[in-house]
Amino acid sequence: MLRGLGLTDRLAPIELAAWSFAFGFGGLGWLLFFFGIFGWLNQPALLALLCAGSVGLWAYKYRKPAAVAPEKPGLHLKWLLITALTATLAMDLMEGVSPPVDADSLAYHFTLPKLYLQAGHIVFIPRTSTGAAPFLGQMTYVPALGLGGETALTLWTMVSGWGAALLVFAVANRFMDKTWSFFTALIFLTLPATLYGAGGGQMEIRNIFMTLPAGVCVYLAAKTGLLRHALAGGLATGFFMASKYTGLLFAAACGIVLLMQRDWLKHGAVFGMAALVAGTQWFVWNWHYTGDPVWPMLTGWFGIGDSDIWSLE
Repeated sequence: MLRGLGLTDRLAPIELAAWSFAFGFGGLGWLLFFFGIFGWLNQPALLALLCAGSVGLWAYKYRKPAAVAPEKPGLHLKWLLITALTATLAMDLMEGVSPPVDADSLAYHFTLPKLYLQAGHIVFIPRTSTGAAPFLGQMTYVPALGLGGETALTLWTMVSGWGAALLVFAVANRFMDKTWSFFTALIFLTLPATLYGAGGGQMEIRNIFMTLPAGVCVYLAAKTGLLRHALAGGLATGFFMASKYTGLLFAAACGIVLLMQRDWLKHGAVFGMAALVAGTQWFVWNWHYTGDPVWPMLTGWFGIGDSDIWSLE
């Protein structure tokens, strides 16, 4: 995906790895929606999808280095940070091999993928917030659960949490030296929200796969004027829209930034089209079943009366 966007020669090696993980996460969730629509949520189809995606590793080539902040002399925290990181990852590993226990994961984040696998396709759940809601991020749990069971699922949440920390490091390294970037990633890994959410099914931590690349791409689009950055930012924003309703607010914020610079029309059009392609499938799904793309928030606006699944009262 990054090669198609023309970004591989503009990213340093660590950035290429982190951004590949981020866009791969979003792309996998996007594709799995259509697998669910067509009833392909079975082991052979999921295995074929993962194998096909792995072929893309051939594109992982480092050609042209991006600008990276230089190392600052006199800062001797390297080994202390490595020790702290090792201890943190060890605790994460213990969480990764443990069964899920938090209520949100058991009631929603892990339960719906299990239900989809049992049915072999996506099932509409007429329940607000935890039913008829954007689900791109949690769709990445489907292959792990379907092919490896509960342990593979919890290990995948652990690895995706590490991927989020890698992305924090890669983006920070654009502006700081490696030591301080490392320190920033360590702080992120040890935040209470990360310790709680990265090992569970919550999407808040994993939304960083969409928000950080989108923010950087919008900044680069405004700075360089290159459409490829607006396109990549639109895709990342669309993935966020398809993962969380708050992605709509984020899309509006990014759109305002793009509309306030010189090439606003071109960048805005490219960004908007990419975001629509990447992020509207779950809203169309909701509209198909309820008549409201963000059900039930716009039910009154669309003139939808009482139904078996929702009352205006």
